Amino acid sequence: MKQKTEEAFNRLEKQRHKLQSFYKEFSGEQLKFKPDPGSWSMVQVLRHLVTAESQSLKLMKRKISRADELASVNVQARGRALLLKIALALPLKFKAPKIAEVQEEAPDFEKLLNEWTQVRNDFHALLSETGDENYAKTVYQHPRAGYLTLKQAIEFMEDHIRHHQKQIERIRGDKNFPAS
Repeated sequence: MKQKTEEAFNRLEKQRHKLQSFYKEFSGEQLKFKPDPGSWSMVQVLRHLVTAESQSLKLMKRKISRADELASVNVQARGRALLLKIALALPLKFKAPKIAEVQEEAPDFEKLLNEWTQVRNDFHALLSETGDENYAKTVYQHPRAGYLTLKQAIEFMEDHIRHHQKQIERIRGDKNFPAS
C-alpha cells in the first residue's frame, strides 16, 4: 500500500512540474486575464489548487496524529473515490468549497509556485513519516465524497488538477485572451 501511494505521489509531482512549466509560458497579463467578471483567471485557478492541497494536507496531518481513531478503508470509501473520479472527469462545473475559495484578485505567481513546492515537500514528509498501518485507513475527508485513504486523496488531487486544466484551456482559448 505504501509503495503504491508513493508511486501515486510521484505521478502527482510530475503533473505539478508539467503544469508549472506550462504556466511559465504566459505573461503576467495573460495569467491575470478573466474571460468574464464572474470567472477565475489562470493564476486564480492555480491559487485554488494550491489552497485546496494546503488545506487537505493540514486535515490529513491532524487525522494521522490521531491514527488510533481512524477507520480502515472499506467498500464505501472505494465507491466514493470512484464516484469522485467520474464526477471530475465530466464536463461539469462545481462550486469550490468555502475552504478552497479564491479571495485574491491577482495572486502573486512566483509566491504561489514557492508555496506549492512547500506544500508538496510537507506532503512527501508526511508520507515518509506515516506508519505502514495508516496507509489502509481513511485519513482524508473530501468535502463531498467523504473519507478517503492517502492514495485516494492523491488520486483525487491528480483528478482535481486535470479537471482544472480544462478550465485553464477554456480561459486560454477565449477570443479576448491577450496576445503574448
